[in-house]
Amino acid sequence: MSDDAWTANEALSNLRNALGEKGMSIDDMFGQFDADSDGTINGPELHHGIRDILGDVLSPGQISEIIKALDANEDHRIDVAELRQALQEEE
Repeated sequence: MSDDAWTANEALSNLRNALGEKGMSIDDMFGQFDADSDGTINGPELHHGIRDILGDVLSPGQISEIIKALDANEDHRIDVAELRQALQEEE
C-alpha cells in the first residue's frame, strides 16, 4: 500500500465519523452498503458504499484490506455483526 492509501483503521475512523455526521446507525449504514440485501457486504458493495457515503473512491486492494480487517469469520464478506463490532470499538 502506498502512503496515501487508506488503512483499515483509517477506514473505520472515517466510517465512524460518517455515522455521526449523517446521523446514521450502524444498521442504517449496513443497509445502504448491502445493495443486494443478502445480509453481507462484498467488495463491490463496500467500494460503492464508501464512495456514496464518504465520497472516496478506493482501490480494489484497499477494499480487500478493509474486508480482511473486519471479516472475523473469514468468509470474505462483512456481516452486520462484524461491522457493528468494528465500528463500536474505541468508542
